[in-house]
Amino acid sequence: SDVVYADIRYYDEIEGHIAKADIVFALAAQIHVDRSIHFPQETVDINVKGTMNVLEACKKYDKKMIFASTSEVYGTTQTEDIAESHPLDGQSPYAASKTAGDRMCKAYWDTFGTEVVILRNFNVFGPWQNDTSYGSVISIFTRAALLGEPLKIFGDGSQERDYMYVDDAVKAYDICATIDVYGEPINVGSGETVKIIDLANKIIELTESQSEIIHVEPRAGEVQRLCANIEKAKSLGFVSETDFDRDLAKYVVWYKKNILPRLLLEQEK
Repeated sequence: SDVVYADIRYYDEIEGHIAKADIVFALAAQIHVDRSIHFPQETVDINVKGTMNVLEACKKYDKKMIFASTSEVYGTTQTEDIAESHPLDGQSPYAASKTAGDRMCKAYWDTFGTEVVILRNFNVFGPWQNDTSYGSVISIFTRAALLGEPLKIFGDGSQERDYMYVDDAVKAYDICATIDVYGEPINVGSGETVKIIDLANKIIELTESQSEIIHVEPRAGEVQRLCANIEKAKSLGFVSETDFDRDLAKYVVWYKKNILPRLLLEQEK
């Protein structure tokens, strides 16, 4: 199918595309916590105003919308795992902006009857994820380890995250396309956590790297622990098939085949 590019910050750019859509998967966002700290206005423009633009077009043309929310809206967990009823306590401009978009989706369902499914993704990883400074930790660590560069951890590395392989995320979106649970958040993740320090060591082992792990000052606004309660998603047909060690190894193999050769060529220039 054709790929066309538009900026959700500008309603006129997206209206025509949404008018012709069968269903709208709203994944466009500024997704990085650090970038939101450096560029909070950009983050709000994209994640709040942009989401409202998509909602407005979906309302106008009566389109079903699947909204990609995030576990970051919860902040550090106040319970062993996080159910959808957990308080919203986002700790960064990114989290605040996504909370606003998430709640805007509920408001459009409550107020206008716009059919919006709210999917709160926990940490997704897999092929083609950004591996530069504003990328994901797994791809950044993998790149560093394969290039023999240090793996930088903010704080002591005890932070815990619930990692879900991208195949599970796609499956969740497929389910959302078929259900009529509107205006309610749905958590999707693996239901298990990995510490950042353990993640770094696993990647060094998988890549057979000589890279060292270095610790730097804790990052402002960083959540300490995120672990999904996915009982609601299970009741809707979602089954997590993520096996973290297996899928991490699979990702490293993919990266070595598809990305590393280009990086090595660039180093030689």
